[in-house]
Amino acid sequence: MKKKFAILLSAFLIAIFAISITSGAQASGPEFCWLDSYGRGVGTIPSSCAEGQQKIGALCYKNCPDGMKRKGFDCHSVCPKGTRDDGLFCRAAEYGRGAGYAWRGGDGFSDRGMRKRCERKHGKGNCEKDGAIFYPKCRTGYQKVGCCICRPKKPDCSALGLKAGIDLSCAKRVNIGKPETGTCGKGEQKDAGLCYKNCRAGYGSIGPVCWGKKPKGWVACGMGAAKDRKTCASIVFGQVSSVGTMAMNIATMGGSGAATAAASSEEKASRLAKLKKQYADMKAAYDAAKKSSKALQDAEKAYNAADRASKTYKAANTAQNVVTEEDIIRLSAQILAIVDTSGVAATVGAYTYPKCSKYFKK
Repeated sequence: MKKKFAILLSAFLIAIFAISITSGAQASGPEFCWLDSYGRGVGTIPSSCAEGQQKIGALCYKNCPDGMKRKGFDCHSVCPKGTRDDGLFCRAAEYGRGAGYAWRGGDGFSDRGMRKRCERKHGKGNCEKDGAIFYPKCRTGYQKVGCCICRPKKPDCSALGLKAGIDLSCAKRVNIGKPETGTCGKGEQKDAGLCYKNCRAGYGSIGPVCWGKKPKGWVACGMGAAKDRKTCASIVFGQVSSVGTMAMNIATMGGSGAATAAASSEEKASRLAKLKKQYADMKAAYDAAKKSSKALQDAEKAYNAADRASKTYKAANTAQNVVTEEDIIRLSAQILAIVDTSGVAATVGAYTYPKCSKYFKK
């Protein structure tokens, strides 16, 4: 008999807090919870670069390989010896032989004076006559163009480690710099280019927030977790639609509320009737039991005292369910939403769930 009274008392206490329990809403146990989370502070910019990198400004770039030199953020080929650096090209350039050595008064009618002056500067046998003037011979690998220009053979760009070019020019190889953020210190993790403290064991990270893992056997559901994919889809839809309803009512100054109420008035009336009956049945059972039980009378006094003092209630546990403060608020909001067409109660009901740690003790 006492066990029966205890069950009736538990049922009535739940009714007082939640007004009533919607049909099937809690009988199957918890269905959704928000993932536990905590902030891990503002991220900081990494202050050092990894080995083999060079810091430029606040970012890190890979060191240039052998045969290349950094220009700005990029690495450019170093022009091989004997070629001229023309920006993005290396050119095997022509060169001039100068004005040459012309005839002078006193040279007589021979070329010996011109040749002698040229060879004195460039060495014996290194001069040749072109027209009436002596010039130094072109260096090996060059050929004479006109009287005064020495032009090299077209270079083998590939053999020089360069790319194909135009005429005597070979294009440099350019490695575009790929900036990277630096490395983080011990006990830190890099996320989106910033350093954050590592999350505690059992938590994953997204930016500045550490998120708890979903309960075993449940599915991930946005920032929460649900018992299955169907439940996840249903709850997410309810959250989105409830906010949309409230926004519409605000935008129309309540004009859409009447339409919403009219469209589902029969359904709302039916739900409200069931809730009222369930509440009445539970209260009648409690009143009947209270008359013959001092224990229940004392329990009611204790409950009323606790309620007046606004103390927190003890969760009512069954083999299938756990009731939390959030459950009570959500269920009450769902009942209020039957007659509240503003959308506010529906939104509260759709979003008010506890953190997963309240359902599943760690």
